[in-house]
Amino acid sequence: MKMPKNIQEDKSEKLGFFARRKRAIDHYVAVRKERSKGVRDYFASEGESDPERLAAQRERDKVFVQGLKKIGIGVILFLVFYAILRTILGLW
Repeated sequence: MKMPKNIQEDKSEKLGFFARRKRAIDHYVAVRKERSKGVRDYFASEGESDPERLAAQRERDKVFVQGLKKIGIGVILFLVFYAILRTILGLW
């Protein structure tokens, strides 16, 4: 007798195509719920936060602000170039 790799495989051999798909989707949803619950519990923990986590958050904030500054400078330069070009071409 052939031994299944896991219980789900044994049960799905007797199911039709759509039942196997539904079972796979339900399994995926259950796994995602467990993962998100773990993450939610980690970030919603009571008491003092992890110093390492806070330091990592500050570092991510710095990187985000630096990226935002670069985008802001790019937008300002584009607007200046656009205004100069419209002035030269007399399109105001």
